[in-house]
Amino acid sequence: MAIPEKIHKALQAKANGSVVAPAGYGKTETIADIVAGTSDRCLLLTHTLAGVDALRKRLREKGVRSHRYRLETIAAWSLRYAAAYPVTSGFPRLATPRGHQWTTVYAAAQQLLGGYTIDRVIQASYGLILVDEYQDCTADQHAVVALLSNLVPTLIFGDPLQSIFDFGGEATVRWQVDVLPAFPQIDELRTPWRWKNKGNDPLAVWLGTVRDDLQAGRAIDLRRAPACVQVHHLDEPRRLRALERKSCNQVSLSDSNRLAIIASKSSEEVRAALAKRVYAQNVETIECKVLQRACSNVEATTGIDRLKVVMRLLHQSIVGVNRTPFLRRIGEIHGGKQIRKPLTPSETAALAIITSDKLEPVIALLDEFRKGRRTFRGELIFALRESLQLRCLPGSPSLLECAWHVQERRRHAGRRHGYKIVTSTLLAKGLEYENSVVFLTEPATKEDIYVALTRASRRIDIVTAALDLSAK
Repeated sequence: MAIPEKIHKALQAKANGSVVAPAGYGKTETIADIVAGTSDRCLLLTHTLAGVDALRKRLREKGVRSHRYRLETIAAWSLRYAAAYPVTSGFPRLATPRGHQWTTVYAAAQQLLGGYTIDRVIQASYGLILVDEYQDCTADQHAVVALLSNLVPTLIFGDPLQSIFDFGGEATVRWQVDVLPAFPQIDELRTPWRWKNKGNDPLAVWLGTVRDDLQAGRAIDLRRAPACVQVHHLDEPRRLRALERKSCNQVSLSDSNRLAIIASKSSEEVRAALAKRVYAQNVETIECKVLQRACSNVEATTGIDRLKVVMRLLHQSIVGVNRTPFLRRIGEIHGGKQIRKPLTPSETAALAIITSDKLEPVIALLDEFRKGRRTFRGELIFALRESLQLRCLPGSPSLLECAWHVQERRRHAGRRHGYKIVTSTLLAKGLEYENSVVFLTEPATKEDIYVALTRASRRIDIVTAALDLSAK
């Protein structure tokens, strides 16, 4: 794929600028082509480790040697440089920053770049800076990139219509107010490669119209959708379950024909319940609140109370876990009631939880209940199991701290999901599937609507109460 002419001219002029990149329009390919075609060593920055992996994979496919570029997240680059010059940056040497501690990292990076100490280091290290997914920058991250652009020509790629992340109260970058004054728009990518490569021009054209409507504040007329977009009209709330079954079970799935079911953005529990009903796997957030609560509660309890905590989580994660009769029987056995049948392995593990403070029986109970049953929150159960195993090691930190380390490892290693998943716009953003079911049954922003509708390359099923769909 050739580099668009306007971008090519900006590179020749060594100008700072921005490129608007709609979903599926070949942004990753364009960035990789720029790196492959330049003689400069490049600094590539993005927001997530998944984004880092996607770029690295594309660069390898193009045969670009790793010494030609440095690829990392904005957070990792800021931390690396702030920690390398602690006196100049004023960095307090945080071992592993978390949450709002990252504000300190970015402030240190800004202080370092605001002086002249490392100007020559930066200019000797990189001849071109490319930043991906710029709409997801916080104001602090934008300040860091803006300072870098004073030293090295910088192109940023992003799409304000895909700005859906919430950073817990941190201000996010405003495209018109913050981005364009620092990085004037050079070009907008024009070819919908995600759908063109699949021979699905009708879906590409329709999604282009959807984008125009959302940007203009117009309602989307779903009655004009092409044949590859099936609209399931929720004209009565009581029909929701029937439409769930119909929309989520129409496609024959395989490794090359996957289905992403995009549901509630705000509630892990709502998505998990849907996954249970439609025989799918629920995709958990890395910051999974259910896992955090479970770890805190397991460590804070003992005896029958700990068993109740574990059984509640199993009931929320695995089909066929009848916790009430199980807990009643365990209580009777523990109380001395004579039983005729021998103890099952799960009953043995449950009694061990009651009589022991050790965590190994909890692991045993998780394993027993997974046998022969359908687990719809597999990521949650496996994360808890790994956290428990880590906590059992000598000198280990608290169970909650172990869970943090487990989730960080998952974040770095990446995740592979099954053929049929329930997810949210936040978790699906940047990913591509062959098919999707999009639940637009509650108010959604134009950004969430756009991200949800652009995940599938072949077929979209939409469940909605409004045939004239408006953003909130």
